[in-house]
Parts: sequence; C-alpha cells; structure tokens
Amino acid sequence: MPKYIAKQSIGHFRPGEEIEGLEVVDLQALLASGAIEEYTEPKQEQSDGSNGQLQQLAAEIADLKANNQLLSDDKVKADAEIADLKAQVAELDKQLKAATAKKPATKTADDAK
Repeated sequence: MPKYIAKQSIGHFRPGEEIEGLEVVDLQALLASGAIEEYTEPKQEQSDGSNGQLQQLAAEIADLKANNQLLSDDKVKADAEIADLKAQVAELDKQLKAATAKKPATKTADDAK
C-alpha cells in the first residue's frame, strides 16, 4: 500500500506527516484536492550529495597536484641554486688559499728598510 504525506494540515495530521487510517475514498479525495501527495523515496544522489562531494574532492585533488608540481619545480630550482653557490664557495676557497700561499716567506732588502 502506498504511503501518503500531508501537504497541509488535515485534522490531526500536520504537513509532512504520514497519513494513516483513512479509507481509500477519503485518500482519493484528498489526493484530488492536492491536500496530500503520494510518498516517493528520495533519490540517493539527492539525499546524500555524494556526487557533489566527489566532484569537490576531485577539484581539491587537482589543486593539490598542481601545488605539488609547483613545489617540486621550486625545489629543483633551489637545489640548482644551492649547487651553484657551493661551486662559488669552493672557487673562493681556492682563491683564498692561493692568495695566502703567495706571501713571501723571507724578508727582502726593501722590506727591511
């Protein structure tokens, strides 16, 4: 037997309540007048919103992947810059060692004056 839901107050039934205990003739009259409607199960897609949530999560995943790619690119650039700076430090260390090694070990006649 189908279920019927009140669209408006009918006796002791309030809007949204299930109509029970009425004769078929009374139910048909109320249906014809629009005071009640036949209850239908809501579609699962509409009730839980899972499709909307899936789309939202898919968009968030795409954003996270894009951010991850940007971070990876920035890391590669930073690693290259670090390698370049290390090479510069090594070159400056060589120059410093070369400059300190060229100091004269003995005093010349001109230095003594």
